[in-house]
Amino acid sequence: MKKVFLGLLVAGSFAACTSTDTKTTETVEVAATNVEHLYKPTYTDNFKMGDQKNVLLAEQFHKVLFEKDFKAAGDMMSDTATMNAEDGSVLKGKDSIMAYMEKNFAGITFKDFQIVAIYPVVGENGHQWVDIWDEAELVFPDGKSQKFQWMDAFRFENGKIVHFVGFGKAVK
Repeated sequence: MKKVFLGLLVAGSFAACTSTDTKTTETVEVAATNVEHLYKPTYTDNFKMGDQKNVLLAEQFHKVLFEKDFKAAGDMMSDTATMNAEDGSVLKGKDSIMAYMEKNFAGITFKDFQIVAIYPVVGENGHQWVDIWDEAELVFPDGKSQKFQWMDAFRFENGKIVHFVGFGKAVK
């Protein structure tokens, strides 16, 4: 009888500690406030959340590059696209960007790719961007590997990449 009573007491204790209340998460939109910036942005300083469809386009662009499908990657760019590479060079036109990507990515295998953060924004000028912080293990033709992290920004118009900025670094 003691064991039955003790079992009921333990079960009752667990039930008492378990809350059946559900809590809802409330999203609060903060009103825009004027901030006196220390530095005046030269591009735009009023971004809002953009179109999630552009996030999918940026993810698809990564996917086809990792698969070495450079034709599909090129199809995702406008003919007049611009790329600011991490070495400071500026590539103009889809053909020069794709030649750069083929040269630099053809011999590399991307493993364990992860997106750390990704979000679409639209500036007060109407430009649609997707900003991405990502990382992967790169395996080079000699078999050596190195973890890298990137910050990429893609600007889209009519479902095509029109501008791409990328910066990366090896992780020690």
